[in-house]
Amino acid sequence: MSKTTQGSTPEAMSSSGKTRRSLLTASAATGLGLSLAAAPVFAQQKAQYRLRMQSFLGPGWSEWDELIPRYAARVKEMTDGRVEITAYPPGALVPTFEMLDAVGRRIIDIGFGAQLYWRGRFPFAQWSWGVPFALNGVDEYEYLWWEAGMLEFVRERFAKAGVHLIAPIYSDEWGSTISTKPIRRLTDFQGLKIRSGGVGGELWKEFGASIVTLPGEELYTGLATGVLDGANWGSPYGNIATKLQEVAKFYTGPSILTSDAEDLFINKANYDKMPRDVQMALEVSARSFALERYAYSKGKSAEAFGQLRDAGVEIIVLPPEDIQTMKDKIAELVPKMAGDDADSQAALDMIYKVRDLFAQRPAGF
Repeated sequence: MSKTTQGSTPEAMSSSGKTRRSLLTASAATGLGLSLAAAPVFAQQKAQYRLRMQSFLGPGWSEWDELIPRYAARVKEMTDGRVEITAYPPGALVPTFEMLDAVGRRIIDIGFGAQLYWRGRFPFAQWSWGVPFALNGVDEYEYLWWEAGMLEFVRERFAKAGVHLIAPIYSDEWGSTISTKPIRRLTDFQGLKIRSGGVGGELWKEFGASIVTLPGEELYTGLATGVLDGANWGSPYGNIATKLQEVAKFYTGPSILTSDAEDLFINKANYDKMPRDVQMALEVSARSFALERYAYSKGKSAEAFGQLRDAGVEIIVLPPEDIQTMKDKIAELVPKMAGDDADSQAALDMIYKVRDLFAQRPAGF
């Protein structure tokens, strides 16, 4: 991030400025004696903060095409032009899985990734990302992060890496598997190479799969070349956005998460130097982005099933007894994976308290 030190051409006038100039021009033409020189010019301030943001979602995703530009425009408007965010696609500046470190080292200013990606440095991040079958929908995630303490918890720990978490960004469902071979029962995972991570990966390993770690931008090629037999890649819409239906013709559910926590984060030293109103613009805009991302993806995922079927993809739902087996296995795996890591224990405690809180409310009330 750098402050502007040289002069630059002012931004184009706002729509209100254009309207007023038009009125003044019309007045002069009718002999009211007002010159164009007297027309006021309304312009945003010069950008003081030019921020480079790398996203783990790129071209083909509506998040990249519509929501990220909307976020950048909102921040610019709220700061009266003082902040300009330029977005870069996956891998353009640094490898996707290195974004957290790159932001901490000021190689890039803002990263848009997923909590799960940072579990190597912060083991708790696989739980703050999401615990299968624990929470139901974005309202419960919102409560966990903004009311029950998860935001402060993660910010405090990310600060050790020189990073400030602006806000969680919510996806919709995660954990369904798109594959080149049919998976009709859990036993069909035996011998398959599945791109997954965290507790999802550990779950499929229980049924004989081998787990491959690849960033999203490499999944299409991985499935097309046989490096992968299947992949967990976000929601139904996420698979369509990456065009995985072209190379994988089987889609097995249900998802094991109703939502997961992606994240938007910035270099902490630079953030701490910003005026409070700029900090708030980044945060408030990010929280809007989070809810827009979830709602938008839910709608796109509903549409995705028609697109999957049109592409010849078979939709498979595991039988109820296999779904219960997954739930039982997750209950065994989570404490084993968390071990004696204090931060993992603390994160899980928060999540389970929120789960139990909402479980008190009878369905339909």
